[in-house]
Amino acid sequence: MRVKFILWRAPAIILAVLLMLMGFALSPAQAQFNDVESAGMPVAAAKIQAPAATAVSVTKSCDSFLWFGQAKISVGSYPVITYANYYELKVIDPDGVVQFTGDMSKSSGRSYSSGVQGVGNLSGTWTYQIRGYYKVPNSTNSWAGQPLTGTLNCP
Repeated sequence: MRVKFILWRAPAIILAVLLMLMGFALSPAQAQFNDVESAGMPVAAAKIQAPAATAVSVTKSCDSFLWFGQAKISVGSYPVITYANYYELKVIDPDGVVQFTGDMSKSSGRSYSSGVQGVGNLSGTWTYQIRGYYKVPNSTNSWAGQPLTGTLNCP
């Protein structure tokens, strides 16, 4: 009889020990942390302003002789704009078509002439825009500033 008693008792003891160990192993972990850290990363967005109209020198004319005429827009001087590293002159004809886009760092990019045309082709309001850009070095990315816009009215 003693052997029977030992045979069923051993598995019961092992099972009880395993259940006790599992109870300790599965108990939820509790922890509390009290610490405050701040990470300051200064971030700002640069805004490229339009050139001041009072600081830009623009010569514009609508010359005509009989049935022929010519529209001319030329930028003499312009101010340095904060954050801009490229400046552009854009001329738009009365139909809204961009006729000229010039790099103002080059003398050829600062003047536009429509060439001699029939006066009817010139009549209307021509628009010019002077704008600063930030062109990212070694990249095709750029940020455009606000344009200074002016007009030339040809009869």
